[in-house]
Amino acid sequence: MTNRMNFEEWSSAEDSQWEQRERNPVRQRPARPVARRGARVFPSVIVSTVENRLIVRAEVPGMKLEDFDVTVSGDTLTIEGVRSTGVEVEGGWYHRQERESGRFSRAVRLPTEVDGDKAEASYTAGVLAISLPLREPAKPKEIPIRVVEG
Repeated sequence: MTNRMNFEEWSSAEDSQWEQRERNPVRQRPARPVARRGARVFPSVIVSTVENRLIVRAEVPGMKLEDFDVTVSGDTLTIEGVRSTGVEVEGGWYHRQERESGRFSRAVRLPTEVDGDKAEASYTAGVLAISLPLREPAKPKEIPIRVVEG
């Protein structure tokens, strides 16, 4: 069974919508793309556990350590900063500029609780590495039992 529409079933409203879509080569897009599977987010991160620390590595080329603002709140690590594409071309123009510039913010949910007060960060070869000590799990507390007669 095929789903065909004959000429009489085609409405003028559908025709108008089709024409409007075809005439407008630049279709309306959201101002900011929604991150989906396979979509690019900045910065790209790798989260791993080594011994008693959680290590978060973020790829952020062309920046300095002081250009970042890194915070930990609960189980969320936030990396913020401003990225610049470089110097202006004097007396010329760019033919291609694929590197975005401007403010960015990336929140990463951590797989376990960490001690944010003891976090350390380093920046080498375009990779921001954040070392977060894991919180010690709550240890069982022994409760003494008194025998009360009665």
